[in-house]
Amino acid sequence: MQVIFRLLLAVIHVLYEFIYWSRHQWKLCIELLFSNRNPTVENDVLIELIKRVTKLPRHMVVILGHEEVSFQDLVKIISWCVIAGIPCVSFYDHNGFLQRSEKVIKKKLLVENSDLEQNIVWNSHSSVKPIKNGTNGTKHKTRVQLLSYDDGKGKIVSLVQELAKGVTSGELQPDEISVQLLTDKLQFDDIPNPDLAIVCGRVLSTYGCLPWHIKTTEFIQIQSHHRITVKDFALLLRKYSKCEQRYGK
Repeated sequence: MQVIFRLLLAVIHVLYEFIYWSRHQWKLCIELLFSNRNPTVENDVLIELIKRVTKLPRHMVVILGHEEVSFQDLVKIISWCVIAGIPCVSFYDHNGFLQRSEKVIKKKLLVENSDLEQNIVWNSHSSVKPIKNGTNGTKHKTRVQLLSYDDGKGKIVSLVQELAKGVTSGELQPDEISVQLLTDKLQFDDIPNPDLAIVCGRVLSTYGCLPWHIKTTEFIQIQSHHRITVKDFALLLRKYSKCEQRYGK
């Protein structure tokens, strides 16, 4: 009987892998057929698609997990966040590869969609204010952050070590350590906690991404950020807008 169950599980596993592979290949074929991407058309499509979205995240974080980074697709997501009016978007990989590749992403954005450069603030803590565009109305600057393990669990470890040294040296009393103190130390300046997290890949995990900041974050998993389309992005925003955030109530 155990042999039969093992054989059945093996067959199910093979079928699952085949279906996953087939969907990936189908999406790749579609991408190749429509490889001549027109950013202007994509922007117009996005504007139409999000008209029915009732709410947008103030801060969206994209968790790459174990996926190999596709700079072209990250640039597309940044551009769509600007067009949609999302104030902040963060990209997280626990190895810190994105932070080391910031210049590459900036250069790729200039090549793909240079018109949006003025609407982007890179890893800056300056306040985000709307700017006027004579023909398109009001657009918002979008802040882009590249995060790694050191900004998540790593930062908590460093903070605990710092507080321990303060208590040992007498500079800090144990009763002075509070939740508010930790929040103040860990919080990004003028940046809200993520409302929406997009987890890329087949494993639903935070990979150590901002554990102190995601208490009320909505998580949505996608197969991959590779070859993501503007319709995929709009559907993610629409799915988020339908989520009822009860904040523990």
